[in-house]
Formats: sequence, C-alpha cells, structure tokens
Amino acid sequence: MTRRHGSAIAAFFAAIAAMFTTGPVAAHAFGQRYDLPVPLSLYLTGAGATVALSFVVMVLFLRARGTAASPAGIDLSEKTAGHLLGNTLVTGLLRVVFVALFVLVLVAGFVGIDNPQRNIAPVTVWIVGWIGIAYFCALFGDLWAVVNPWSTIYRWVVRREDEVQGYPAWLGMWPAVLLFWMFAWLELVSESGESPRQLAFLIVMYSAVTWGGMAVFGRRTWLTHGEAFSVFFALFGRFAPLGPGRQGELTLRPPAVGLLTEAPVSFSYAVFVLLILSTVTFDGFLETPAWAGMLQDLLASPATQWLRDAGINPLKTFKTLALLVFLLGFVGIYLLCCRVMAVAEPGATLSRLTGSFVLPLVPIAIAYHLAHYLSYLLISGQAIIPLASDPFGFGWDLFGSADYRTDIGIIGARAVWYLSVASIVVGHLLAVYLSHRMALRAFSTARAALYSQIPMLVLMVGYTMVSLWILSQPVISAG
Repeated sequence: MTRRHGSAIAAFFAAIAAMFTTGPVAAHAFGQRYDLPVPLSLYLTGAGATVALSFVVMVLFLRARGTAASPAGIDLSEKTAGHLLGNTLVTGLLRVVFVALFVLVLVAGFVGIDNPQRNIAPVTVWIVGWIGIAYFCALFGDLWAVVNPWSTIYRWVVRREDEVQGYPAWLGMWPAVLLFWMFAWLELVSESGESPRQLAFLIVMYSAVTWGGMAVFGRRTWLTHGEAFSVFFALFGRFAPLGPGRQGELTLRPPAVGLLTEAPVSFSYAVFVLLILSTVTFDGFLETPAWAGMLQDLLASPATQWLRDAGINPLKTFKTLALLVFLLGFVGIYLLCCRVMAVAEPGATLSRLTGSFVLPLVPIAIAYHLAHYLSYLLISGQAIIPLASDPFGFGWDLFGSADYRTDIGIIGARAVWYLSVASIVVGHLLAVYLSHRMALRAFSTARAALYSQIPMLVLMVGYTMVSLWILSQPVISAG
C-alpha cells in the first residue's frame, strides 16, 4: 500500500472518529394499540408454519439443479421505457433536483432555526431521504445510483475521471460496513442528532470522507466499496424488477432474482448484509418491554455509577454495546448455520457458503424495513408539507401549506399489524426460495442441496417468529 493510500486511510478514520461526537433521531414507536382477535402465539406459530410449509413446496418444485438458472428478463434498452429511463435530460434533471435538495438541507441546517419540528433538514434526511428512497429502490430500482448528490457533485467538479488503481483487496467493503454501523449508531443510540445544526455538520463530515475516498481510490471504486448509502441502496435495488442485465443493459426481471449470484460475495459484503438485518431488528427491539426491563436493570447496576464517575453516558454506552452484540450475534448465528450446512457435502468450504447464502436474506431486511417504518413514513413524513412552505422556520408561507396539520389517522394500528404479518411472512418465503435456488447452484447434487437447507430453514422459521414478536410489541394490546 502506498504512502498516499496510508495517509488517506488515516484521515478517513480520523473523520470517522469525529462523527462520534453527535447523532439523531426520534423513535418510531406507534401510539395506538390493536386488540388481536386471537392470541399472539397463534400468529407466531402460523407464520413459522407457513415458512416451513413453503420449504416443502420448494423441494417438490425445485428438484433439478437446472432449475437454478436465473431468468434472463426483458431487455428495455430499445423500448420506450428504456429510452425514457436512460434519457440524459431526464437523469440530468433528477441529479439537479437532488443536488438542490442536498444544498437546501445544508443551508437549512446551518442557517435555519435549530428546531427539528420547524426545520426541513431532519425530515428530508431521515424520512423522505432515508426511508423513502429505500422503499423506491426495493420496489422499482436503484434510484440512488442515478441521483447520488456526492457522486454528481464530484463529477461536476472533477470533469475527467481517472479510476485509481490499487484499492487494497483486504479493505473490501469494510469502509461501508463501518460507515453504516456509525449511521445506525447515529439513528438508534445518539440523542442529539435531531438538531439541524449537528445534522448539517455531520453531512459535511461525511461529504469530506466520501469525496476524499473518491479522490484517492476513484469514484466508482469508492461508491462500490466505501459509500455506505450506495452499497445499501444498490443491495435493495437487487430486489427490484428494474436492474442491469448480464451485459449491463436495463432489464425488467422478476422481483428478487437480482439477488441470485454466480459467485459468492466477499465476507465483508456478507457482514454488511447482516449489519442491515441486525440494526433494523435492534431498532424494533428498543420498543419492547423486554428491552425496557433490561435497561432498567442495567441502569440500576453499579456499572452505571462507575460510568458516570468517568464522565461517560451510561444509556449511550449500554445501547452501543447492545448494538454491537446484535451485530456479533447475527454474524455468529449465520456462520454457525453455514458451518452446519457444510456437512451436507464434503469439500464445501465455510467461506464459499458464507458468501453464497447471505444475499437471499435481503428480502427479510426489506420486509422488516417496510413493516417497521411505513407508519413512520406516512405519519411523520407529512411534516414535509408545512416545512416546504417554511423550510428554515422563519415564519414563511411560500406555498400556502404552512398551517397543515398532520393526519395521524392515515394508518391505524390494525393496518400496521396485518401489514407487518404479511410483509414478514412474504419476505421469509422469498428468502427460503432464493436460498434453495442458491443451494442448487452451490452443491453438486439435489440431495446435498436439500440437506443443506435444513439449518437455514430452522433459522428462517425462528427469525420469522422473533421478528413478528418484536414488531407486535408497540402495536398490539398487551391483553
């Protein structure tokens, strides 16, 4: 590794450390409660049984290894839709809009009132940007790859792009893993990041890291390996019906087939996928009585006083440790599952299985994202309507919508619960299907593929039930 690369990496981690000084965001708890018509245990066992039964169906209909081939999809490059989506004027306008929003967020953060209820920056970043773009990428295609403002601004400033050779192979996607973990910490642990000022400061810090990575390693290389949101949204975009074909052409394909890969992904990429699953599960767990009881016991322990004496925030410390435990737990359980799967066929290596079966877990992450954040998007996202008229909190009414009041009845607890059940079950069904398809590719015989999926099935059924239990806690009545 050259001295230039070493200095850049040192600066990268220095910027990372600086970002730990602050963070956001409001919890996503749901206020209403829904009285279930039958006991919760029946929903949990029914969902688990549905996933298990789907495995039997997969075995009956996907017996031959030849069925593992992915459908080619429909090439849209020469069709009207393809011309529209590939039109440089359309994509150029989209990029200008997103750069304008990027600038608006920064100006609002630094110049506007430092109140998250009266400043457009937090709702634009956390609700419209983070949650909304994730939904769009999963349901339609990787929009972020087109409109990423960091990529657009870099291309405008650096007109001639020379991809730098020599990105360290050992670095893999670890920069994206680290940055996404910090983003999760910012969202789930920190208590001060709702502040528009601090949010704008963090965006500037992240921009410096991103553009520095692009300058050292090349724009495309850094977007693929280091820019956390590009990696995240591209992963969700693999699930979407619109995506690149075998030759890079725009293709209309069945949902989720983009998650079937010809070669195993790297271990760092696998950890990134497990990080997404662990953080969104941890987010839901924070709203359960189980976490409240654990936290109460921890805050009453002698460790709390020791931390306070040392000038350390006990609550942030316990939540940070819990976030790490969730990630390590997910990685450990997944590795154990792959180790058991390797028994199905002599010569199957842990590294190959680890990289082969992690992408089929992505539908679960998308399902959990949909179930957990939809009510938050629909209710809290309405704040963008009055803030569009008064983005800085100066008392303006540019579009006549400054007096808009949030409609909290737009979605109820009953709808949230049944959406959660449906999305979690469908997500796990797709995961079982993709995993079995990958098993037919990874193992030499259909019998070995079948046996290899038994531990994965156990994992899926267990995770289905645990996920629904977590999602039920802030929604259903305790009775």
